Amino acid sequence: MIGGLIALALFVALAVRYVVVAVRLWGHPERAPDAADSFSVRGAPGWVLTRGVVVVAANFVLMAVMVIAAAVGQAVTRTQKPAEPWLGISAVAMGGMMLCWLLIILIGIFNRPRFLVVPYLRDKRRL
Repeated sequence: MIGGLIALALFVALAVRYVVVAVRLWGHPERAPDAADSFSVRGAPGWVLTRGVVVVAANFVLMAVMVIAAAVGQAVTRTQKPAEPWLGISAVAMGGMMLCWLLIILIGIFNRPRFLVVPYLRDKRRL
């Protein structure tokens, strides 16, 4: 029970953090290099995640929704399996997370869909 609450709090905190990062990056070009450095992998700047930060935030929000739905379903039924509607919400959220990963790949390779890319980074082509 305690582990579930800690996981729930962690996912909600991550979702809130990345939504705040997305909002801050959308209108402030001066923050992009710092964000790319914070998303870096093995020293290479993380421009893909910086360009697609809106999709990354959506992914974390869907992850939090999935965990919340599973926790509520488990609490409602008092069994190890969540109730049917809550399981459905979790499944839809998981499908949305997979769509977010596909969108991140598309943003990284083709810089498309452009409306999801941070406006001042729409011309940046590098991975």
